[in-house]
Amino acid sequence: MTPAGAKRPLAGSLAVLLAVTIWGGVAVVAKLVDDVDGLTLGFHRLWIGALATVAVFVARGGRVTRRLLWLCLPGGLAFALDIVLFFSALKDTTVANATVIGALQPALLLLVVGRLFGEKVTPSAIGLTLTAILGVVVVMYASSGTPVWSLRGDMLALGALFAWTWYFVASKQVRRHLTAFEFLAGMMIVATLAVAPLALLTNHRLEPGGVEGWAWISLLALGSGGVGHLLVSWAHDHIDLSVMSLLTLAVPVVAVISAAVFLGEAITALQVTGMAIVLAALAVVVLRTNGPAVEPAPEEPVAAVG
Repeated sequence: MTPAGAKRPLAGSLAVLLAVTIWGGVAVVAKLVDDVDGLTLGFHRLWIGALATVAVFVARGGRVTRRLLWLCLPGGLAFALDIVLFFSALKDTTVANATVIGALQPALLLLVVGRLFGEKVTPSAIGLTLTAILGVVVVMYASSGTPVWSLRGDMLALGALFAWTWYFVASKQVRRHLTAFEFLAGMMIVATLAVAPLALLTNHRLEPGGVEGWAWISLLALGSGGVGHLLVSWAHDHIDLSVMSLLTLAVPVVAVISAAVFLGEAITALQVTGMAIVLAALAVVVLRTNGPAVEPAPEEPVAAVG
């Protein structure tokens, strides 16, 4: 849904950076909850997040309708796939491998944003993407040490990469019809309903390891799933999808810092160099999007998707 007021590109960029700061701690939390597999972890993260989001949505006067769920179907399915595949990848391979594969998302998005959304992909945007990805590779290589390589885990991470890219495209499309909070509520319901049968009807342990396990999962659901995705959904009205995707490259940087703080992992000079490359590229993106506010052109009414 296009906002009535002017676009706020700097605010949109900062909203995404705050979201990815929250998302940077996801891998650490997933490693802390080690009593369940990726499917069960993803299920608990989804239903807790959905319950809280829908409660707030209904309390604010929102209604869960068939149209809402239909519009959110693509984004919800994509998000469910991403959550389950990424958490499963973290259980099977290293955080470094899973994160660096996920950092390739901007390259995939550059292939579609021009055709789907009319966004201009300039040589400088491509250059910044490659520069930031290079920084991510340096950060993750320096943090990986001598990881135990897992083909299955890497393939799961690759699947999560495609699902995450699909989620960004689907959410950008549906935001032409729904507000940020409408999309978040509907998407979370769809994602939970998609994952629930797999978790409940198969042989998976559902108890995450006592009160501490439930606390970590709740933090994951409400922080990453609630605040993080609401910020990104709001930012769709203010910045291009290609810029948003590039900003998410800050996630591996935050993950390294979080691992140092909460897991006691040391930060090497090479990691600092890689993080500096990433942050410099992101700073250029934010500064370039801080242009004069532009009033959006009037839109013709659009029909419901599907």
